[in-house]
Amino acid sequence: MNMEIKIDSKSDNKYLDRDIINFTIKLKSGETAKISEIKKALESESKDGFLAIYTMKSTYGKNEVKGIAHVYKNEEMAKKILPKYILEKNGIKNGKEEAEGK
Repeated sequence: MNMEIKIDSKSDNKYLDRDIINFTIKLKSGETAKISEIKKALESESKDGFLAIYTMKSTYGKNEVKGIAHVYKNEEMAKKILPKYILEKNGIKNGKEEAEGK
C-alpha cells in the first residue's frame, strides 16, 4: 500500500499523560486505510510509548483520511483511559493482543 502520511499537528495532554497526533493520509484511488498499516507508519513519530488510533474519517470526494492517534507511556496506561471499543479496534481485547487476522 502506497500511502502518504502527513502529521498535521502534535500536542501534549499533561492531564491524561498522552501525546495527541492529528494526521492526514492520502491514498490512491480505490484503496482503503487499514489501522495496522497506519499504526506502523505512525510509530516512527512515537518512538517510545503505546500508539492507539482513536478516530479515522474519510473525506467525501477525496482520497484522503483524517485521523487522531494517542500515544501513551505504556499499554497499561492506555487500558486505564481508553474505552474498550477503541482498544479492540487497535487489536487489544481482554488485556491481550489479538492476532492480525482481521
